[in-house]
Amino acid sequence: MADSLCPLSPPPAGHNRGPALEPPSLLAVERWRRAKAARKAPSGVALRMQLRRAAELGMPPRDYLALRAFCGTDIRAVAFMPDALRLRFARSLQMPEPRRARLRAMRDVYLLGFAPPDEPPESFRQELSDLTGCRFAHCAPCSKTPIAWSEARAGARALLDPLRLPGASVLLVGDGEIATQLYGAARLGGLMSPEEFFGPDLR
Repeated sequence: MADSLCPLSPPPAGHNRGPALEPPSLLAVERWRRAKAARKAPSGVALRMQLRRAAELGMPPRDYLALRAFCGTDIRAVAFMPDALRLRFARSLQMPEPRRARLRAMRDVYLLGFAPPDEPPESFRQELSDLTGCRFAHCAPCSKTPIAWSEARAGARALLDPLRLPGASVLLVGDGEIATQLYGAARLGGLMSPEEFFGPDLR
C-alpha cells in the first residue's frame, strides 16, 4: 500500500473532477523524504549509536536527535562564526576556558571556522588550533557585511569543499544575518546560536 504522504506522480486529469496537478517540486520531494525519515523510530541499536554520537559531539541527546532528523544525516563537521567563540583579539587570541574545554571534548568531527575580516584564514586556523588544543581542519574568510545569496554560497563552499563535505553534514554555530545567509545559501545541516551550542553558562 503506497504511503499516503508520498509525492508520487499526480492523478490523471479528471480525477475527482478536478484539473491535473503539477508534478511535485524537488523541494517538496526532499521535505517529504525528511518528514518520513523523521517519523520512523530508530531501532535499539541505531538509537544507542545515535546517543553515543551525541556524547561525542557534546550535545544533549534531544538536540542531536532533532538535528539528525532535520538534516537526514550525521554531523561530520561543526563550523564556527568568529563571534561564536567569544574570541578577543589582543597580541594573541584569547578564548574563555569553558569554550576551549567544550571544543576539546568533541570527538570524530571536523572543526571549521570562518576567519574574521582582514584575518588571513590559514594564520587564523593555526592560531585557533594552538589556542584551543584542537586541530581546526580549515578556515575560510567571513564577510564584514551581509552579502548576495550567490556570494554566501560561494563563501560557505570555500570552507567545505577542501574536505568534500556536503552541506547537510555541517552544523554552523553563530548568530546574526551573515550566519543565516551562509546557512541558507549552502543548505547546511543546522544552525545553532553560541548559547544553544555552548550553553548559557559558557559565555
